[in-house]
Amino acid sequence: MSVPVVKETCPQVGVFFVVQGRVILDTVSVAQGEPYGEAIEHGGHHDFHEQLTPSTPNERIFKVRPYDYFPRGRVVYFPVPNTFRLYADRCLGPDTLRQVAELFHLAGQNVEHAFDEHYQCARCNRNYLL
Repeated sequence: MSVPVVKETCPQVGVFFVVQGRVILDTVSVAQGEPYGEAIEHGGHHDFHEQLTPSTPNERIFKVRPYDYFPRGRVVYFPVPNTFRLYADRCLGPDTLRQVAELFHLAGQNVEHAFDEHYQCARCNRNYLL
């Protein structure tokens, strides 16, 4: 007997990377997220990179570089004022940010976009040592 796969469609929090135009992510529902100050979040970029066993060509490309080489970001939820914040590398364009919001099931939610110097890929960070 097969068990139907239920696709998660509630808003998500977590981390993401963009590798050759494809999004690699680690998400959970807001209800499963962890409190962090006034926000709810999930996961860490370094931990995700270390623990990932690649199963796709993009994941294999991702794993041969340090975790901070590719553009990345995070989606967090602030219960007060009921807003999601999508932190992202500045080099990610509007189409990619829309794709990320879609993958995190943020349609109909209050979403702010924010750039943070913490989220800089090797190309954007002039101090990055290859």
